[in-house]
Amino acid sequence: MLTNKLISKNIDLSKNMFIAYSGGPDSTALLHLLSTVDLNEKAKVQAIHINHNLSKYSDSWQRHCIEQCFKLNINLITESVEIKSDGDGIEAASRKARYKIFENLLNDDDQLLLGHHRDDVAETIFMRLLRGSGPDGMEGPKIKRSIGKGILIRPFLETSKQEILEYLNQNKVEFIQDDSNLSNDFDRNFLRNKIFPLLEERWNNFPERINNFSTILSSRNDNYMNLIHEKYQHLIGNSINLKELKELPDTTVSDVLRYSIKKSNIATPSIKIMKEIKKTFIQSNPGPKSQVSWSRADKEEVAGKITYANGCILISKNN
Repeated sequence: MLTNKLISKNIDLSKNMFIAYSGGPDSTALLHLLSTVDLNEKAKVQAIHINHNLSKYSDSWQRHCIEQCFKLNINLITESVEIKSDGDGIEAASRKARYKIFENLLNDDDQLLLGHHRDDVAETIFMRLLRGSGPDGMEGPKIKRSIGKGILIRPFLETSKQEILEYLNQNKVEFIQDDSNLSNDFDRNFLRNKIFPLLEERWNNFPERINNFSTILSSRNDNYMNLIHEKYQHLIGNSINLKELKELPDTTVSDVLRYSIKKSNIATPSIKIMKEIKKTFIQSNPGPKSQVSWSRADKEEVAGKITYANGCILISKNN
């Protein structure tokens, strides 16, 4: 059940907070719940609504958000963007545009609050599984991570969609329904509308099961990577001696690369990309022009690239 304790558990109520407010049920519950919390005098709560201009209802959704924030006495920042697909599809392009605005908005220690919930985690893990993500990707989204100068927080990440809807119903809170959520042309919607209901019929509390798997795997990954770091710490970093790396077993090479990339705060490459990295730098003789680059389809983390110079492979961000 949604309570004020859920908010105070994950959020620093003494620092500035920005709520990513679409007007949908998840962000609406977050907005409404936060409006009931007693805050530190210095703290400031604001909402931000991004009009993607992708629906004929986009302007009416924006008006709805303005009205709701006025009722709750919360300042609303509105931004309008024109979405152009960059090859990864409309979903990824929309997300990229949103996060660019978020990053520009946040100052040091500002908090960006998103309404992602437990069911979203299950969707994300399935999406990453189908895209060929490695074990790190199977951990799912984090409750907290850095974004620009600030911190991104998902306080509802252990809360179910059903709990959110019950809260809205009990408190008679109005929200909008995005008609695009009904279109199975989008991969997430296909999973949500077609696949997950079938799985839920067979395995009750299906999203919770996926979340439990993610939690267990996260703990296992941390323990395993600590062991790798202890044994190969002389290699782990953004500059790796290629001759020494080639002397390791193939599976250990993957782990040293994966941990070095993770330590550099760069998106972990998929299994397909990892094979390409090893083919280019381990199984061949790389030169100054050798390069492998990658990014996450959901843009959750920074894109990366690997190059070669002076006998070392170099790991860096690919802005």
